[in-house]
Amino acid sequence: MIKSCVALCAVLCAVVTTPAPGRAQVFLASRPHPDFMIGPLFVVASVSPGIPHVTVSLSWSLTTGPVTSKADIGQDLYLLWPAEIVEATALGLAEPQLVREVERRGLAVVSSGRLVLRSRDRMQLGTAALGEPVSVTPSFVNFTRPGTQAGAVAYIKIPWTPSLADPLSIVTLVLPLRGLLTPKAGTWLEDLFWGGRQVLTAGFGDLGPPVLGLFALYYERRDRLVHLARDYSLVIANFGDSEHLKIEEISPATAVRRQSRVRAGGEVVALTLLPSQDVATQSLRVQYHYFAGRINWRPIVISVLILLGTNFAGVLMFSTDISRRIRRRRRARRRFEAAAASANGGVPSRDSLVTLLPAGTRYDEVVARFGQPDEEHERVTPPGRRTLLYRGGNGSEHHEVAIELYDDRVREVTCITSR
Repeated sequence: MIKSCVALCAVLCAVVTTPAPGRAQVFLASRPHPDFMIGPLFVVASVSPGIPHVTVSLSWSLTTGPVTSKADIGQDLYLLWPAEIVEATALGLAEPQLVREVERRGLAVVSSGRLVLRSRDRMQLGTAALGEPVSVTPSFVNFTRPGTQAGAVAYIKIPWTPSLADPLSIVTLVLPLRGLLTPKAGTWLEDLFWGGRQVLTAGFGDLGPPVLGLFALYYERRDRLVHLARDYSLVIANFGDSEHLKIEEISPATAVRRQSRVRAGGEVVALTLLPSQDVATQSLRVQYHYFAGRINWRPIVISVLILLGTNFAGVLMFSTDISRRIRRRRRARRRFEAAAASANGGVPSRDSLVTLLPAGTRYDEVVARFGQPDEEHERVTPPGRRTLLYRGGNGSEHHEVAIELYDDRVREVTCITSR
């Protein structure tokens, strides 16, 4: 009996930059209103430092409804993936019919090849074992939509195998994908402080932007949507080298973060997928970056440099202000000394003395301007009064200046000239 084909379209974007939405699997059947569901489903995106692509493992099984039995699902499956497959994982060329189907819709083929499909027992779930290869090898075609800037996406045909409907096993397809690791957009100050950062978004139920060629394929068969079954399904972000990993943000809040129990030195962020009777996007978003060294030195060093820079700037500003004050004081002293110089044999001139009274000059300023007095008298009663005497001569003339101070300020100046 000739079986009808089931088209399985899946969209997953494991790493995108904000604010681009994450893209995930959407399953379609060849006939409208399918009587089966996908479950369980595990979407695992593995990230390692220094590797420019992300390896995504898609594991699933088929769950029948009240009418269809698993014995009746003897059909090929098709998978659409919104990223370019880096390289083939199995030998051989892709089926020519798959390439022609893509080209017939006006899409440009970039590359093609074969993939390894594996089947593993239910007891191997949650372990590093991927299972044993099955007898069929899926074909894939990477294609783009001409006239757009959108990246390449993959179209995969999975030939029928009884493992797809085996209640005691699950099939796994490993996809090395290019274009999922994109630097997070940030300001130059953020990049200087934290270094390069990435955003990983993985999930289920989103077709992605319509500009991708796969949306047109989905639109033709949108009445054939296969819903997620009420099974234990997960989206998992697997990070290697957790000792040099800094996770900055995780959303939604229901996601769980823990150390990997399978990979030594790994860290896992997991989100449980909820069943839905409608097209509902469920995404896990992780913002992270890797650093070198035993600890994350970059923010520490940058903080220290900023602290030293601000302190140096403060000292420079303070020293500049002090230097300016010293220069002003020296200029003032030179002006005072020039004003004090006269033909009276060292006695302060009348012009220089006149400036003492309005300014309320203090004792230290008088001494700084005119030098130490020839005599100094201080009255005991009442206290706070003193007299400074400056004497000098010019030939037959003798000059004497008496500067009276009250409470350490100049209050009266007397000049006496004798011949």
